[in-house]
Amino acid sequence: MKSAFTLARFHLLSVWNWRSSHLSRVIEAPAYFLFMVAGLATLSDDHRIEGMSYNDFAFAGVLMVIAVRALFWSMGDVANDRKWGVYAVSRSADVSFFQYVVSVLCAGGLVALAQITAIALIKQVLGHGDPATDLAMAVLALAVCLMAVLTGCALGFAVNSYNKRDLLTSLFSLPLVMTAPLFYSLDAVPGYMRVLAALNPFTYSVALVRSPATGDFPAAAVAGCLVTVGVVAVVLGAAARRHELISNEQG
Repeated sequence: MKSAFTLARFHLLSVWNWRSSHLSRVIEAPAYFLFMVAGLATLSDDHRIEGMSYNDFAFAGVLMVIAVRALFWSMGDVANDRKWGVYAVSRSADVSFFQYVVSVLCAGGLVALAQITAIALIKQVLGHGDPATDLAMAVLALAVCLMAVLTGCALGFAVNSYNKRDLLTSLFSLPLVMTAPLFYSLDAVPGYMRVLAALNPFTYSVALVRSPATGDFPAAAVAGCLVTVGVVAVVLGAAARRHELISNEQG
């Protein structure tokens, strides 16, 4: 596992070296919580939705935004490693497929943990939360983020060009956020939104993260998350057997 942690260190150093490019990831989640959530909370007279305060409801939503960003970051990271030969070099140094995936998981997980911690602290400073409930929600959100990183890894092994990477990010990153009930309830949305929400794995993830605030066991959410885990495991297994060490993109 030492090789995996060494690779994780290099992934984190890459984030630091390109920190100006990643600045939007740092400020996006706090901006959502400090500005958008504060504004949307005023739309409800009692500031409550689905039996909980809107701040708790949207807190889980912001944490899922972090998970969506972690998914596409890890996809791009794996695609870049394959394009520039970093992955091929690491494998030639006796680093296994499993160790490489663990390295991406560690790096992406640490970045997500820092972001989740920042949002949780902001919520406490603003006096909007219960520490025990927020901690439970944060732990569940971190688990979702780790699964999102693994999903990104699986996609990264299927991406053979920057064009495809950018296309997937452009087409799906915002719809994944907007079609899941991250910042609004599905009770009064149009029928097509309900269909899209049912197909969005983050619909089930955000329900799971909200469960400490609702006090209910989200059976449907757990089932949806387990299905997602199964699909990701199958795709990663296929990637381990059939992937190429380096992508065939030219230039």
